[in-house]
Amino acid sequence: MNIGTVDIRGRFVLAPMAAVNCTSFRMLCKENKAGLVYTQMIDTNILKNRKKEDVKEILNIQECERPLSVQLIGSNEEDLVSCVKQVEKLADLIDLNLGCSEKEFLERGYGAHLLADPARLERIVQKIVDATKRPVTVKMRIGLENQKIIGVKIAQILESAGVKAICVHGRTADQKLAGKVNWTSIKQIKEKLNIPVIANGDVTTHEQGLALLEKTGCDLVMVGRGARNRPWLFDPEKSQIDNRGIKRQILRFIELYRKYEKRNSAQEVREHVFWMLKDFKTSHNTRAVLNLKSIGAIEEYIRPLC
Repeated sequence: MNIGTVDIRGRFVLAPMAAVNCTSFRMLCKENKAGLVYTQMIDTNILKNRKKEDVKEILNIQECERPLSVQLIGSNEEDLVSCVKQVEKLADLIDLNLGCSEKEFLERGYGAHLLADPARLERIVQKIVDATKRPVTVKMRIGLENQKIIGVKIAQILESAGVKAICVHGRTADQKLAGKVNWTSIKQIKEKLNIPVIANGDVTTHEQGLALLEKTGCDLVMVGRGARNRPWLFDPEKSQIDNRGIKRQILRFIELYRKYEKRNSAQEVREHVFWMLKDFKTSHNTRAVLNLKSIGAIEEYIRPLC
């Protein structure tokens, strides 16, 4: 599967998750056969007017992660174009967030709010596409309100504006992360477009991802919260992972974190470890990991578990 000039090997994609997709987590997913990984969504206000060295440090992209997509979120046309140029040499793909439904971002005109004005959205996307030689993609919802599904219309506008692939989260913005994913809308969008379409929504196992691909006819499937808890789900051979396998994954994450992250944040590590302990079968209270104060203490907690 190609997105523009970028070759994607594997049909499972890691979603851009805020406060989750640190470099070490992306690398772990890539080691587990994710075909494409995204940065977390990056606010244009964080990048604009930054020096080249600062942008490189913020993204912290390693060569082994490629292909990698940098996702931007914003609404100001000039800021978006400026940030696209800032990340162009570091990214393989550049993605625009049209799916975030958090109140803070919607009030700023970001994310799914841009779906409210298709004409303006088309202008913004066209300017982004014209500003870079990298393939531009979009992650979108199927509308703002559950009673007004506009996914097909928006997707066709985006394709005409020059995007090379579209990821569709099969919910409206007012649904947030609740309610049933609308597989029918995803399928309808796929049937109307000539570019690759990525299906997204409520995939927590490899088998569910394959089922979503079959039901929608999409080219790729994107996994978010399911991968946060199970970064190994990209690999079909690890669908029956046991305690020992989960422990190896956690210790590998800690190893990558120590090597590639400069923040040395025990909070960040313990959150990731807690998420990955979701399927760990034990009589221990795994919430105890959330009280540990150092990365070393977290590692010492994990090593004796069996």
